Amino acid sequence: MLLEFAQLEERDPRQMLRVTQVIGHLLRHQFIHCDDRGAAPLLETLRQPALARLVEGYFDVAGYRLVVRDSEGWAGVLPDIERISPPRMRVDETLVLLLLRRLWEERIQDGDIQQYGSALLTLNEAFTAYQDVVARSRKSSLTVSEFREVLRLLERRALVRLGEYDDEAQDMELTIRAFIADVTGDDFVTRLEQWLARPDVIAMADEEENGSPSDEETL
Repeated sequence: MLLEFAQLEERDPRQMLRVTQVIGHLLRHQFIHCDDRGAAPLLETLRQPALARLVEGYFDVAGYRLVVRDSEGWAGVLPDIERISPPRMRVDETLVLLLLRRLWEERIQDGDIQQYGSALLTLNEAFTAYQDVVARSRKSSLTVSEFREVLRLLERRALVRLGEYDDEAQDMELTIRAFIADVTGDDFVTRLEQWLARPDVIAMADEEENGSPSDEETL
């Protein structure tokens, strides 16, 4: 693998730079979506088989699979769970992610599909659904500002996209992207229900608020 990178660097430094940029982006954000700023050249690099193989090989060494879905406008790296454990996530981020998967699934089943298989709703719609789920499970909940901050974390990974805030409506568009299904898996409903039923969730959430480490589940 190192030899292949060295050979490309010697043969075509510009192509090597493009490979480096793709790897760097995926290391920082995990996913690339065509609607995001700067995504076009990164995705174009992955459409070149020889360059994509280098990126794929790099992440394979670390136990990750490179996935490219042109039909859905994205590419990303997912952990090979037979080889490594998935990364741990914060308690609130886990719940919000599973909830967003459910909301995306509902939109798709209703035929309300946007370009690239995305689902469009609003921040307030998602927050209302979140409050309903948390109320039924008697768990402590996030404020709307905290909920939005969790969405910002997911936005950095390109899983969602938040629109401009409308001061008059006090709301904003929220686009949930199709690859949330790849991240959460097919058993997300069962996992969401099991997760909400766990008696240790409140304790772990309190630990996070106090700055203590948490053993949150992996996705």
